[in-house]
Amino acid sequence: MISLCMIVKNEEHCLARCLSSAQDCVDEIIIVDTGSDDNTVEIAKQFGAKTFYYQWNDDFASARNYSLSKASGDWVIYLDADEELEPNCCDRFRNLINNNDVEGYYFLINNVVENNDPIRHINVRMFRNKPEYRFESKLHEQILSAILNHNKKKNVVTNSGVNIFHYGYTASEYINKNKGERNYRIIKTMLDENPNDPFHLYNMGNCLINLNDIKGAAVHFSKALKHIDFKATYAPSVFMACIHSFLKLGNLTEAIKLVNICKRLYPDYVDIHFFEGEIYKKMGHWQRARVCFKKCLTLGEKSDGKYTTRTGTGSFRPLFQLAEIYKSQNKIEKALKYQLKGLKIKNHDINDYINFAHLLKLHLKDSDMVLDVLNDTIKHQNKTTEKMILARLFYELDEFDQTLKVINELSVEQNEAHYLKGLALMKKSKYNEAVKAFSQIDKNNVAYTNALLEQICAYWCSIPPKNASLIITQSNFKDQDSYLTCKYLNDVFFDQQPDNEISINSQTFNNIIDRLLSYNQINLLLKTLTLCGLDTPAGKIDYLMSSPVTNKKLELAAKLALQEIKQNNYNTLYFHTMARYFLNNDDLEMAQSMIYKAIQIEPDAQPYTDLIDIIHRKHTLKTLQDALYHYPDNPQFNQYLIDIYKEEINSTKLKGAH
Repeated sequence: MISLCMIVKNEEHCLARCLSSAQDCVDEIIIVDTGSDDNTVEIAKQFGAKTFYYQWNDDFASARNYSLSKASGDWVIYLDADEELEPNCCDRFRNLINNNDVEGYYFLINNVVENNDPIRHINVRMFRNKPEYRFESKLHEQILSAILNHNKKKNVVTNSGVNIFHYGYTASEYINKNKGERNYRIIKTMLDENPNDPFHLYNMGNCLINLNDIKGAAVHFSKALKHIDFKATYAPSVFMACIHSFLKLGNLTEAIKLVNICKRLYPDYVDIHFFEGEIYKKMGHWQRARVCFKKCLTLGEKSDGKYTTRTGTGSFRPLFQLAEIYKSQNKIEKALKYQLKGLKIKNHDINDYINFAHLLKLHLKDSDMVLDVLNDTIKHQNKTTEKMILARLFYELDEFDQTLKVINELSVEQNEAHYLKGLALMKKSKYNEAVKAFSQIDKNNVAYTNALLEQICAYWCSIPPKNASLIITQSNFKDQDSYLTCKYLNDVFFDQQPDNEISINSQTFNNIIDRLLSYNQINLLLKTLTLCGLDTPAGKIDYLMSSPVTNKKLELAAKLALQEIKQNNYNTLYFHTMARYFLNNDDLEMAQSMIYKAIQIEPDAQPYTDLIDIIHRKHTLKTLQDALYHYPDNPQFNQYLIDIYKEEINSTKLKGAH
């Protein structure tokens, strides 16, 4: 008989998912509630759970042990409400109790992280229900020590081969449960009792990371490494956490030292080799980065739970990284090879397909051939999904006719298809048709907010421009800023007296400017800035250079600055803008020439002297990277690179490799 034991509080949003995944695998469900004021207990009872109440005392081990005291099964499994067992595992799960030599089982925990692949580690989750097996530690409670201490035989705990999916560290879950402050409170109490405990120090570091205290986290991780047993299962994770925090603080030298120590202690830890590759790739040391990523492929994907690892660090991740490196070195054929290998392993991320499409275009240099290869390569069992992937790829390649052709072949109407069709029509300056496409998107769909701004821009870009007041209604917008900004602009475009004011630094205003730039509506963009009070070239350039700067904004600002310089208007802003433009395009000589002209006019201006420093560092970096191409293992060159890049991090606030 197997008992499922859980402690819960306010879990109505996820408890049913958890219990549904486990109910056929167990014979008894024990739910210990620690103070819910929602429908958690009622949901538990719907699954036939035996429910109990426990007065919460900031001690997870104590609450867990109370739940064990209520279990009548021969075996116990424990889950959290924000977890679920993998599908179709019940037969394998129930067979676990038939092994007489085993006292407990590790499960592979897949921590689902938003916008990224899962982080995996193992944890003992199932064990024999014996009174001597009890949890320890008020936070991140463990039972492994109790099992091992009561058994002289080795290998009494083994892998179950069963996965658990954990959703508790998605941002919404973490914030909703206020885990950061709760964890800090508990860990602080534990550290007050035992200030040199490496596990508590590590957990406090993680807690401080979540509270955005990077410096405090680094102090605790460093102290944990001074006291830790390097054979501890969590020790490699402490190294990784400490390296991350050092990088965020700009302490690149110490980070690299820790990387080398970690590699020496755990040579088969694939994540540390991948992380090292990311660091050297960021610094432009392509040869060293390639060695790291190829080492990852040699080690392969780790699924035995020996280390906490991110999915893909031994397979598709280094393949995609190698593709990027070879692209940077203009070795497009090799880049394509690695990108394709990665896609054969991971083929559900549209961005990876987009990278493949761009590489293909660079390699073949023939649009028709690129389209043929994509049509032959992109296959999906769902034909609608297949066509949407193709349409998106054609759009990213600026093949707008092909985009529209594929979308028009769809047999099922989709909000995403209407949105993409509208975007392609905008790129072809077919604004009336774009308005119709955007208008077909369901207002309840997530794409509607973006589509509404596009639709409004389509009205304004039409020839002649059309008044968008019919769709600029408060009910169509999710926030007041978007509504007021669009209403104000529409009023001034059509000579109506606006009844409100707006900020040109608002997110919505910047979004509109970015859209007008993307559709090459330069005259309308400049008119917009003029109507909003930026009626001089200097005002327009200052806005373009001070709002979130994109390549297109920088290019437009440089064109305006160049026009003024040609008319002998020698404003330092114009030379600074030209210097930024040339720096962005890697023309360091011209960047230096322009910024010196600005300094001649205004010698003590801090932004100009700062830019000189950046240009000089870029020169030095280029020289070092060239030297390392020929002598990749030269220790002095490598140290110079680290020192220069450390300055780059600290001056430009490029914190860390992730």
